[in-house]
Amino acid sequence: MEDYGFWAVIIARVSPVLSNDATSFVAGLLRMGYWKFIAATLAGIIPLTGAIAYLGGNFQRLKSGLIWISAVSLVLLIIYIIYDRKKKKHR
Repeated sequence: MEDYGFWAVIIARVSPVLSNDATSFVAGLLRMGYWKFIAATLAGIIPLTGAIAYLGGNFQRLKSGLIWISAVSLVLLIIYIIYDRKKKKHR
């Protein structure tokens, strides 16, 4: 949670496939700071709201768009974690 919690909350908020309740619960159990959690939540929900507003005119476009957003955000988080671990390993 210390290393990737902020980004994990952002990805969980952007991705409509992941559970927002579970994310909030885990962040609370692991004692993520309140303001850090609120900032990560806003950073994830604001782009998602914009995407829903843009894609919402057509259900099929909304559905495929949200699937793509979820997939890309998860892949980006995994790439970031791998990159960060390699960077820390070289130190």
